[in-house]
Amino acid sequence: KTRETIFAQHPDTEEAVEAQYKAGLHCLFHIRDMEQAVEHFQAAAKKKHPYWSLAARTSLGICLFHQGRAQKALFELRRVGFTETPNDHSVTALAFMETIHGVDGQMDELGRVRAERIKQLRVLIDASRATKDQNLGQHLFSLATALVDDGDLDGARASLEEAKALGPDVLGAELYSAVVNGF
Repeated sequence: KTRETIFAQHPDTEEAVEAQYKAGLHCLFHIRDMEQAVEHFQAAAKKKHPYWSLAARTSLGICLFHQGRAQKALFELRRVGFTETPNDHSVTALAFMETIHGVDGQMDELGRVRAERIKQLRVLIDASRATKDQNLGQHLFSLATALVDDGDLDGARASLEEAKALGPDVLGAELYSAVVNGF
């Protein structure tokens, strides 16, 4: 109710976009109403907020795929994934695009999207190293999984070793465990 009040009374604010997105998550995970979740994600995606709209569009794409609307899902995910400025949302959208192309048996397209995700992860890793960003470990782990899927086991090991060297204090216990155990 609070979120609905925020986006109803203050529709052109950053808080409204966040509230709309989180209302979509609530509908999806608590109420289990996919249609209502899609409506909230669509509304938040239209607002063009640099963080929350991308999160909403990515969630929208995932929901559309689960509704059996793969082409529409890919359209929405492409809008997030193919960007000149890689971010957490773009690499997540690309990962979901890989899954959709894999399910559809479109292996050439899957390879093209995976190559883009690997490229974007490397950009994020370089930026994270430079700024000592806390997301470095997660990016390294994500790169390792993408490289395994791509058949580059040596590259994946190197990425995991770099992540492991960050230690559990930086990675957190769960991610550190995954890194140490190799997925």
